Amino acid sequence: MSDDRSTSEAKLRARRAALGLGSASGPSASSRSAAAMPVSAAEDLLSEAPADAALRDKAMFICFAVIAISATFLQCFGIPLGSTDTIGALILAVVPLAFLSMCFYVRPIIDPVRLGLFVLLVAAAMIGTAATANRYSSGSLALFIVLYIPFIVAFPVSESTWRRCLNFFVTIMIVIAGVEFLQHAIQLTAGRASLPNLYKIVPQGWMIPDYNYMQPIVWQSPYIKPQAFVFLEASMLSQYLALALCIEVALFQRVWRIVVLVAAVFGTFAGTGLLLLVFALPVLLGRMSMRNMILIALAILVVAAVAANAGWLDTVSHRFNEFGKSGRSANHRFVEPLERIVALFGSPASFYSGIGAGQIEKTDNHQFWPIAKAMVEYGLLTGILFYAFLIRAMFARPPMRALAFTLLLWFSFEGSLLTAVNPLTCVFLSSMFVIDRTERRSGGRGQAAQSDQMSEARSPAMTRAA
Repeated sequence: MSDDRSTSEAKLRARRAALGLGSASGPSASSRSAAAMPVSAAEDLLSEAPADAALRDKAMFICFAVIAISATFLQCFGIPLGSTDTIGALILAVVPLAFLSMCFYVRPIIDPVRLGLFVLLVAAAMIGTAATANRYSSGSLALFIVLYIPFIVAFPVSESTWRRCLNFFVTIMIVIAGVEFLQHAIQLTAGRASLPNLYKIVPQGWMIPDYNYMQPIVWQSPYIKPQAFVFLEASMLSQYLALALCIEVALFQRVWRIVVLVAAVFGTFAGTGLLLLVFALPVLLGRMSMRNMILIALAILVVAAVAANAGWLDTVSHRFNEFGKSGRSANHRFVEPLERIVALFGSPASFYSGIGAGQIEKTDNHQFWPIAKAMVEYGLLTGILFYAFLIRAMFARPPMRALAFTLLLWFSFEGSLLTAVNPLTCVFLSSMFVIDRTERRSGGRGQAAQSDQMSEARSPAMTRAA
């Protein structure tokens, strides 16, 4: 009876000491408490927190993997919405379900500033639209609100799991790069007609429409720009490959993967990915050693030289002259949005009034910058609140500021306000993560202290056994 009582008291003292509730404090007190316990009780106590953290990180990785796969291999698939012709991107359904599932394993973090800015943004968009717009799309307004809710929520995760998640994304894009090279090989050997066309295979209504799925490299070319069969278009593939390359350069720096990704970016014959690299890589290269920086720079130069000798520059050089030509792709993508924003400042009413949700024109499916679309359709105030919210979401405790900057740069000038994969990519590659800094700082000391406590707990038993 006394043995049972002493055992219970030892358990209680150890648990209170571990929680900081006992009269004794400090490492020595917890060590003495653990040492006074039976071996099994000490093992149970010391394994509780690591087990919870392991379950949390495993759930986080599974959640990330599901979202990343839906954003890449399932990018061009959608879900019919009701009896209308509207098709919602699959990732728009996957992210909320994944986030709700995560809440069963880890308590989400909601930043009050993010939440407050989002409430102001929604209020400004709804009031401005209802009060001033003569014509607007209620569907576009609803999508605008729903699409940015995930930016409010984040989840704590260990740094090792965060790196594992981003490594998984890079691995996906390495596989996608292989599919792109296969698409090139099929065209060169069997001809363009031999390429599978998902629009002819998948039932109508399950593919996101209105994208350049089969786009010739140049006018009347017998070859198309590769989009790895599953991407919306070659431009989107180019951008995702560039994002994967930026992550690889910033975190892992494996030269062979960098060579593959660089070659794949050139192989898309799309300029948006290369443009992102031009502005993002100088920020990211500062994170690596001089040796790796030289190796990676040489790898990029070699791939660029091979591409130039293969005629890549001659094929795409005509795109460089499009910036100053009205109606051309580069002008519409990078010049006209700025002109539209500047024009808004000439009307005092534009501060609170826009032309209406969903009313900005489209030209050959080229989307306006998100900030331009938000300001033109909802007014300057809503546009300013939108970017204040977005910047806060991306830079409030980001896992890596350089990556957050790269994603914000990509989304701002190459993304689309209501194309679901654009903002949600910023979510699953950055804003959904909050690194557990206390775990990282105390991880080594905490593990060492647990080992010491376990050793002390085991030593009496081991001595008796001997």
